[in-house]
Amino acid sequence: MEENMRKKEKRIGIIMAVIVSAAMGIIAAIVVSGNPEAKVPPFPVFCAVNVIESVIAGLLVAFIIPLGRIGKSLADRAGATPPSLKFNLINSIPYAVGNAVIVSAVVSFINVAQAHASIPSDQAPPLMAMWISSWLPLLLPSIIAGYVLAVIISPIVVGIVMGRR
Repeated sequence: MEENMRKKEKRIGIIMAVIVSAAMGIIAAIVVSGNPEAKVPPFPVFCAVNVIESVIAGLLVAFIIPLGRIGKSLADRAGATPPSLKFNLINSIPYAVGNAVIVSAVVSFINVAQAHASIPSDQAPPLMAMWISSWLPLLLPSIIAGYVLAVIISPIVVGIVMGRR
């Protein structure tokens, strides 16, 4: 019984990672495309590439970092039990913050590294400075969007995976 529950929790984590990461890829494409200095491919291509990068990074995060367990642990410490709103609000924090920080960092670094490689070396700013200045504007929108999405979709995903819907 417990093995079945772990499989379901893993499935929930993977589904959440895909959905939240895809949204972060879209956010990254919108934010970067809105910068007039950014030289990016046509938006649909840029958006698709960002979503693919984000989902891959999000899946790696889901397989490596137990965000679901961390969320459940936080909720338990706060005395929140599923399926309460309090539980959902607390449980969603690791999905949002963990994915936002790691996925946005990875996607923005890939994009910046590609852009940096196309700048003549005598004119290119330092890679890390270029990356940080690109990543920081993505961080807050990614955390907010990730949290809102996690709060909205996690009860739906849990209900479907657990067979309640």
